[in-house]
Amino acid sequence: MFSKPILKQSIQANWKLWVIITLVASAILSVFIINYDAAGYASIATAAEGTAFSNILSSMTSLLGSLENFYKLIAVILGIVYVVFTANNLVVNEVDSGSMAYTLSTPIKRSSVIFTKSIYLILSIFLMYTIIASAGLSASQFQYNNVTGYPITDDIKAASEVLNHDERYISERLYLIQEDEQAMREAAAARDMDVEAYSIYLENTIHERSYEEAAEIITDERRDIYAEDENMEENAIEITAKELTENPAMILASNEALAAGASVQGISVNAYHQFVTDEIAELETEEEVQENSQPAVMVTEDNAELLLQTVIDSSAAALNVNSDQVNENLTLIKDSTALAASMDATGLDEEQIIAMANHAMVSSARSVDDALEFDTEAYFWLSFGLLLLILAMSSISFFAATLFNRTGKALAVGGGIPFAFFLITMIQQLMDSGEALEYFTITSLFDTDAILASGEFGWGLVALGAVALVLYTVANVIFTKKDLPL
Repeated sequence: MFSKPILKQSIQANWKLWVIITLVASAILSVFIINYDAAGYASIATAAEGTAFSNILSSMTSLLGSLENFYKLIAVILGIVYVVFTANNLVVNEVDSGSMAYTLSTPIKRSSVIFTKSIYLILSIFLMYTIIASAGLSASQFQYNNVTGYPITDDIKAASEVLNHDERYISERLYLIQEDEQAMREAAAARDMDVEAYSIYLENTIHERSYEEAAEIITDERRDIYAEDENMEENAIEITAKELTENPAMILASNEALAAGASVQGISVNAYHQFVTDEIAELETEEEVQENSQPAVMVTEDNAELLLQTVIDSSAAALNVNSDQVNENLTLIKDSTALAASMDATGLDEEQIIAMANHAMVSSARSVDDALEFDTEAYFWLSFGLLLLILAMSSISFFAATLFNRTGKALAVGGGIPFAFFLITMIQQLMDSGEALEYFTITSLFDTDAILASGEFGWGLVALGAVALVLYTVANVIFTKKDLPL
């Protein structure tokens, strides 16, 4: 069935377009990743709320979310260009030009010819998108170190220069920054924070990471315990950092989890054991608040945003600057003049306003960290889903190339349908109520939103694979049995 001479001929006739598309897509994806601005995109997405572009821009608040538009639009259109022209060049163009007559005059069977050409197209797509996905992984690892480790942010870079250590080394040992005053000052400035707020941010980050490492150890131990229990689901076995925050006592039951958490904090196992014990005691007493110690104005989830904006506006007026300047540099809120104005405007005391400013700076920094986290599993499914989508698109073009004997008709059908699917996707992206359009395009089977949200997306990918399998099979049968104008 498979013919090496036909494969060689197919490669020689189509390798230039393959190289161009592969390099262009890899370069665009790498540029997207390297130039990603977590803080900037978050501001743009907030400003775009309520507009026609909110659906597109809201996803850019995370690195993988920003790549969603690459996978939905740019990678798809480049893939369509490749498969449409390659499919036609492999089959109908040879029939139309008469070169297929020469090929079929050789001892090679017609079934072998079309089978080999279909295999070439499938393998070339697989190799193309494997290289593109690898380029994305490499770019993200090179720029942020977030594929195999913790993201390297501006504060890590600044601290590494002061401490004279490799950036990756510091990113895995944040406690080294805490131990050096100059490193703390430089790192805080790099994140647009003062030392007080940065100290809180660093402590929270180290705390959370220690729980994440402990959670992984405990989860692995539970998998071993329930390995033979078929009724135990993965969700019930897995322990998250959030669950440990609510119930730190689980860490005390595992020596390896204690060791992992202690390593992140740079302390001994005994010291970390005491730390967890103190956390448990704090959880038991944190809800016991004396009524006479409560401030006149309470900051809650419902009023926090409004109070913060009032503080920002009051500080701006007192310092004779605009609110945007204060919003970009929240340390200005702690100025004595700004504090006095904010206290008058909100009824909050000085301690509350400073705590609010610190919380806002820490939240902003943590949102950048979260945006740069790289979910390898989600990235794999994005890449694999895109591969299946392009394979399904290519099967349409290949089917048309075997169905018609004239290049014009094959291009009209084999190129028109995939491009129509792409245009529907673009329109759907810009519409707030475009759900009905998903039934008119197979691109909706590649549900990037569900992949990023860890939702249900498997059946859509299965359907794309089925479309490709059926159309490639039918195309092979049609070409083998049809009459050709030879």
